[in-house]
Amino acid sequence: MSIEDLIEEFSELDDRERGELLIDLSRDLPRAGSEIMVDRNLVPGCQSRVWLVADVSQDDPPAIDLVADSDSEIVRGLISILLTMYSGRSAAGILNIDSTAIFDDLGLKRYISPTRRNGLHSMVSRIREIASGAVGETRIDVVEQTEAQSATAATDEQPTRDVPAAKADFPILNKPLPSGGQVVYLDSASSAQKPAIVIEKEREVLENYYANAFRGRYYFGSRVDDEIEATRERVRSLIGAESTDEIVFTSGTTMSINLVASAWGRRYLGPGDELLLNEMEHHANLVPWQKLAAERRATLRFLPLTHDGQLDLSGLDEVLTSRTRLVAVTGMSNVLGTINPIDELARRAHEVGALILVDGAQSVPHQRVNVSAGRIDFLAFSGHKLFGPGGTGVLYGRRDHLESMDPFLCGGHMIEHVSREHSTFAAPPAKFEAGTLPIVQIIGLRAAIDYVQSFGFDAIGRHEQRLLEYAHRQLATVPGLRIYGPAPENKGAIVSFSIDGVSAEDLAFHLDQRGVFTRHGHHCTMPLHDFLGVPSTTRASFALYNTLDDVDALVAAICDATSG
Repeated sequence: MSIEDLIEEFSELDDRERGELLIDLSRDLPRAGSEIMVDRNLVPGCQSRVWLVADVSQDDPPAIDLVADSDSEIVRGLISILLTMYSGRSAAGILNIDSTAIFDDLGLKRYISPTRRNGLHSMVSRIREIASGAVGETRIDVVEQTEAQSATAATDEQPTRDVPAAKADFPILNKPLPSGGQVVYLDSASSAQKPAIVIEKEREVLENYYANAFRGRYYFGSRVDDEIEATRERVRSLIGAESTDEIVFTSGTTMSINLVASAWGRRYLGPGDELLLNEMEHHANLVPWQKLAAERRATLRFLPLTHDGQLDLSGLDEVLTSRTRLVAVTGMSNVLGTINPIDELARRAHEVGALILVDGAQSVPHQRVNVSAGRIDFLAFSGHKLFGPGGTGVLYGRRDHLESMDPFLCGGHMIEHVSREHSTFAAPPAKFEAGTLPIVQIIGLRAAIDYVQSFGFDAIGRHEQRLLEYAHRQLATVPGLRIYGPAPENKGAIVSFSIDGVSAEDLAFHLDQRGVFTRHGHHCTMPLHDFLGVPSTTRASFALYNTLDDVDALVAAICDATSG
């Protein structure tokens, strides 16, 4: 039977029937001899035992014959499919097979994800490694992706919603405060509110199919696995990554950056190396590099800022050198709103052999991001700022970087094989997802991404820019008020300010009394506030659910609070 015949046969079946057909295939698979089923032929990374051997011919081009077996009937069925795909083919032909696409057509894609522990991914890896050795390849793309994964960010193909209608989708914004007033929420840069569709998705999981992820073959477990992997694909599309293997789920931006600092930095940074930062960075993209530099005896360099809080690229040649190993920079400042020239910084970093890490906590929720087109090496962002659940984050890392990095946390799920004295680790992204993921929250994140994309980033950007420009004009009428950062055309939907003679904490108290919720303090950017010459600022940050009336309410509350 050919692989095309198998695809046709599987295409008419549901999940239960596909499982039964795998059992049937296993019965037709000849048993390997005892000389094959020995420890040296075991494939690591499989919950069931799998033995695999290959015979590489001396032909030109070389062909590869495979013999494999398992102690699991289901896995034997999968092995039967693999042998149909690969055995007897040339080494070059094996490397050209899109195995993920074939398993997608079979309706068995869940079995080939590196996050699954059924071992199919490990078997494919072993076969491709053998084929690569036979043809002298030095690079192995272990599993190809299939979901039309061009290196483009998700597009606003057909937005279905109008941004001005968004506020109605957020239950918390349509309830009166204990005082009876209506909330004016202007702290989305800290954490965005959640639309009903996200809340309902989390409830759906808990009420209908909750289970631990990547552990069970039963219906709940399989459904959770599929939902999580669907979120991974949605994230991949959102940011234009080439592969879902490059998408690691974390607890948030902070965890993602610390993961890179530990897993990449401790391996590749040494004495005399340099890290390039700047003074507008959030502490989460500053303190980990300070600790790493001290530990590895490396040097921190800083790209200067202009008077209005933009990166001064005229000084870049002085601080970006052949000793630079990493440029760490925010996509958008959480205080100034400054939108940084990431593509240019990435190009310049790569010219000197450095990598670039982008803190996308503020930029990803508000604008298009394309990690492939922008040649970004690492991107970190948080789900809770993208209208998703708390406790979720993403680290994008180029596949070759993730493969070369050491694990950050060790425990369940991230291993390939463990003995008493030694362990080997799973392929990315599983290598960096030790323990139990925030299952419900990750699934809810997909609903948040779908929600944002129902409006489209172009429409969201126009709406927020209108709010930003209006806020600048209206706040400029308040006596003694100073706005920090660049003009609206060079920033995102954030306005930070101070008022002569009024402490930011006192102002925040008075605004709260009037139902206007802002953020005050140094916003986890002490070096930036030292640069600005103020101990703290008040920050109003906007999102798609804000309106011009919210800006008017902010200005009126400020005037009321400072008039006495």
